[in-house]
Amino acid sequence: MIISGKQVQSILKAYGEQTKVAQNTKSGKSGPVQKQDEVILSSEAKEFGQLLQSIKKLPDVREDKVNEISKKLDSGNYTIEAKDIAEQMISRALADRIR
Repeated sequence: MIISGKQVQSILKAYGEQTKVAQNTKSGKSGPVQKQDEVILSSEAKEFGQLLQSIKKLPDVREDKVNEISKKLDSGNYTIEAKDIAEQMISRALADRIR
């Protein structure tokens, strides 16, 4: 992340203003009255939140898949192509680089 000089100056200015307000409050001077922050979520954001909660309720382990693969392993019928493993490894590595 690149931080410009203007960004640093604006942060220092904001910090200085907060310090002045805090000092005025301590000394009994009343500073400007600040309006309370308010958050208003759009309908899309609310829907996203509901979907996220639904996803969080899902189990981390898919028992049906685990049981299916376990049965195949026990019976000796489980085979997987090396090509499939390599493709998944490469796609995961690329996805991790993007993040």
